[in-house]
Amino acid sequence: MKWKKAVALSLAAMMALGAAGCGDKEAGGAQSSQEAPGESGSEEQEPAGGEASGSEDADPGDSEAGAPEGGAPEGGYAADDLIQIEVYDVAANYHGIQSGWYAKMMAEKFGLELSILAPQVSGDGAGLYQTRVSNGNLGDVILLDNADFIECVEAGLVKDITGSIYNYENLAVFKDQIDAWNGQVGDGSKVYGIPSEMTNTSADTYSESIPFSSVCLPWDYYKELGSPEIKNLDELLDVLEQMQQNHPTNKDGDSAYAISLWKDWDGFGMENILQTCKWYGQEGRDSVLLGNDNTMMSIIDENGAYYKLLNFFFEANQRGLIDPDSSTQDWATTDNQKLRNYRKFLLWYNWEMSLASINLTDEDRAAGKGFVNVPISDMNIYQVADSYYGSGRVWGVGSQVEGEKEKRIMDMLDWMASAEGVATMWYGIEGINYVMEDGRFVQPEDATAYMNGEKELPAEWGGGSFNDGTQKLNQYIVGSMAINPRTNEPYSFGYWSSQQEKPKEQRWVEWAEKYGTDNQTQYYQDNGLMKVVANVNVVLESDTTDIALVRSQCGQELKDASWRMIMAKDKAEFDQMWTEMKDKMNGLGFEELYEFDCQKYQKVIDVRKGN
Repeated sequence: MKWKKAVALSLAAMMALGAAGCGDKEAGGAQSSQEAPGESGSEEQEPAGGEASGSEDADPGDSEAGAPEGGAPEGGYAADDLIQIEVYDVAANYHGIQSGWYAKMMAEKFGLELSILAPQVSGDGAGLYQTRVSNGNLGDVILLDNADFIECVEAGLVKDITGSIYNYENLAVFKDQIDAWNGQVGDGSKVYGIPSEMTNTSADTYSESIPFSSVCLPWDYYKELGSPEIKNLDELLDVLEQMQQNHPTNKDGDSAYAISLWKDWDGFGMENILQTCKWYGQEGRDSVLLGNDNTMMSIIDENGAYYKLLNFFFEANQRGLIDPDSSTQDWATTDNQKLRNYRKFLLWYNWEMSLASINLTDEDRAAGKGFVNVPISDMNIYQVADSYYGSGRVWGVGSQVEGEKEKRIMDMLDWMASAEGVATMWYGIEGINYVMEDGRFVQPEDATAYMNGEKELPAEWGGGSFNDGTQKLNQYIVGSMAINPRTNEPYSFGYWSSQQEKPKEQRWVEWAEKYGTDNQTQYYQDNGLMKVVANVNVVLESDTTDIALVRSQCGQELKDASWRMIMAKDKAEFDQMWTEMKDKMNGLGFEELYEFDCQKYQKVIDVRKGN
């Protein structure tokens, strides 16, 4: 999905503001790592693995014993000693040669120049993939979704790194997670891949202090209504309707609506509905709804959350609460033109709250303006835990890589799993974006100026704009909610104690006063409004050709019909469209697809039960 790109924007905005405000492709149900609003965060956790735990148990295979020598020669690599490597990266939004300060760092540390192959922005992603595969060389470094990665292993495109990986001390810290994923490949005895965004917390811990998907409303408008208790979706619509009546425009006179939707993230159904399904204990996975009680039902079951939220958006449109641009706009439009300009009143991603704050003035913040979580009494939020075992994408080394190139690549991947590498990948340059003071990370005074492009980088980093030189891989080996062994705090900026100590914005101060805690996650859990399910990184069965066709046709029908139903003229037409949609999907083979997906996702449920 597009969460990575959106949250990257969110992180940049948050750091530029210098505030402890809230701040990533979904696979295996993994959630992204977001920034937290200025709350206390989760309880302090000891870093798992410590000093490369598990490395003593590693099987060195054919490699020589001991850790590889790694690292750049004294004085760094000479310009004529650089090796260009191709990085095939399904997460990247940039196609070409990495430049700027990150390129300088890769050259000096590892003697590497990164040529990024980004299928999603290459112009013909499928063609790029097929061409590379047919040539037997997808890339020197490969980042793929789980199923595609395994297909490439089976096709001989990915290198077996069993004999060397656990000689790298930083990767060895994550031996349990790496072994768990690779145990699903072939006979399970080899290591081919390194899961993305692993953490050192646990598979059933949710460390963020805000649920990933929940009802978020503008605090000032909510207070204006007397901060009413909201028992259910009907009462939520009442609140939204009053907000829109009171504030039909923003301060600039531009029209505002309670709800603004977008289409370009849709997959099997409407993404905006699939995410809000989580408010009522279910997550949409293709044709099935997985429950936080380990149940499973059809996505087109009238008792399910998809139907419930589809009806919610229909009712909202009946009241005139949905932005009329919704069916034609994309995410970038609703983000830049609506969200950031206080022209929509209902959010459901936790990272949207920071984007909505970008254009607020100091006076706005002091007055309590901005978005907060507002509990709904009948909710049962489906919350996936930290991506302990990975987020559903995998790093690997191309099968044709040998010798010095392989050594440098493995050095780089090991660094990406190190404390220095994780902090650099997520936040930038030590001394520019953060410094170490009294055993913790602190944001320097000039960090905001660098992030805003108001100040060029020092000559030692090549000058130029910080943002122009950020890493373009757009994916990480370690997630931001992992505990940094240097600080014993999460890598995530909003959870640094130095950020937590900063004065909180008025909206969060008042939220804490009203609800008796400054940790939203804890409040939702204590009041039975949220249940955390284990995050499992399971390799799922690939579609047959026939199933793939049925899935494509049924997903398109569900998506198209959902948009039509939201805009239906009345409930009778809504009901008629629902019936017609189900009949058409069943005619396309939905029942066969549902049976296939039930068997497919039972594996997720079984692993969760055993966690």
